[in-house]
Amino acid sequence: MLPLAVALTGCEGSEKPVPLAPLPAASTAPSSRGIRPLTSRDGGAGEAAPLSPSDTLPPGHPPVGATRSTSTAGAVIGTIAVAPSLAGRLLESDVLFIVARNASNHQVLAVRKEGGARFPFAFKISGADAMVEGTRFEGPFDITGRLSKSGDATPAKGDIEGFARGVATGAQGVSISLDSVRQ
Repeated sequence: MLPLAVALTGCEGSEKPVPLAPLPAASTAPSSRGIRPLTSRDGGAGEAAPLSPSDTLPPGHPPVGATRSTSTAGAVIGTIAVAPSLAGRLLESDVLFIVARNASNHQVLAVRKEGGARFPFAFKISGADAMVEGTRFEGPFDITGRLSKSGDATPAKGDIEGFARGVATGAQGVSISLDSVRQ
């Protein structure tokens, strides 16, 4: 403890700055261990070799930058119209939902949401509209057209609906008439 006290008292009253030794110039070349500079100021911007996904991601992780499938193979194409008896119930705020379900187990496979739809409305629904990525878009389908009064995806009283049942994968010219009011 005594040497520390002596050292501290020796510093008191000293007002001369102590000169610092200059730092060595930064090297822009990668070191022998393959470490590259972190910023462009260090001279290494854009020089780093890309890492393989196995070096950075855990096993089974989806590729970075992967996007949802945009496959439209097997798309169902058709038209949705409103029954003349229900045309007076349409509002500008209504939202059209188009839902494709598996015809045998009624699992929802794909959904489209269309605001401001004008009728007759041409639609296309495919695997690109899948609710869960990786879900196979294979028919036969039960296609529901539903005009939601609340704008919510959950069916509610007062929504206007229509159906096309047993629709094949890739079907074209499918016609849905919104002809019933959900009770």
